[in-house]
Amino acid sequence: MEAFKIIMTLVISGLIGYFTNFIAVKMLFRPRTEKHIFGKRIPFTPGIIPKNKPRLAKALGNAVGEQLLTGEDLKQALASDKTASAAAERLTKGIFSEQPIGERLEAALGDSAPAARQLAAEKLTATVAGRIKQADISGIVISEGSAAIKEKVAGSMLAMFVNDDLIAQLAAPLADKIDTYIDTNAEPAIARSVNEELDRLLAMSPAELLNSTGVSQERVTAAAAELIRRAAESSLDDILKSVDIPAIVEERVNAMSVEQVEELVMSVMKHELNAVISLGGLIGVIIGILNVVIQRI
Repeated sequence: MEAFKIIMTLVISGLIGYFTNFIAVKMLFRPRTEKHIFGKRIPFTPGIIPKNKPRLAKALGNAVGEQLLTGEDLKQALASDKTASAAAERLTKGIFSEQPIGERLEAALGDSAPAARQLAAEKLTATVAGRIKQADISGIVISEGSAAIKEKVAGSMLAMFVNDDLIAQLAAPLADKIDTYIDTNAEPAIARSVNEELDRLLAMSPAELLNSTGVSQERVTAAAAELIRRAAESSLDDILKSVDIPAIVEERVNAMSVEQVEELVMSVMKHELNAVISLGGLIGVIIGILNVVIQRI
């Protein structure tokens, strides 16, 4: 009978300690709103966290922005070699695609792709033809041809007759013929070449095109990573000055519902809070043992 009393004392003490801490933990979050009796607010309502959510939000904001994730931490993370390399790899992976350039343009432009290709061909043709006409091809041919003739007859009897006037008389009709031929045939000939070259390029993938020029993906990735890192370093200071991390965190927490705050806290501290409840039961048992011992003295 005496042993039964001792065991019951320990069990009851443990249960009291366990449920006391259980209720205390629950009171952190519940009730979620104020409760009233006869128009009077019941003490300890709402729970500690719902009641102090603005203070919790501010404390979390300060903790995150001033200790856990400072502007310098962000700068080091965003401008690190690892981040720059990862960003460069994603960028160059898209550039060095195996999909033909023509297919990518069709996917991007849809039904307007043929018209865009035709416009590009016409622009290139007109530009090249215009450059050729401006280059004075006939003048270059006559000048170089005259020099070649003079060099060929130099030191011979023909040199007495082949002078600048004679060459000019012979060259003038030739120059007119060349100019007329270029005006008539330049654009069609260039258009054929441009269309053939465009078809060849559009059938190639970006990887094939770049590799054909000797540009490897590794070189482009390394160059892009260095560019990204330098750009991040040079611009992050100004950006971070305008970003108030504590205020952002505080605003986000304040915008959360009480249920979401409870879920957030429990996701981080569920095991710790359960340990507190269990510890309450253990302390209750210890107090029960001390009570039995004191009664025995």
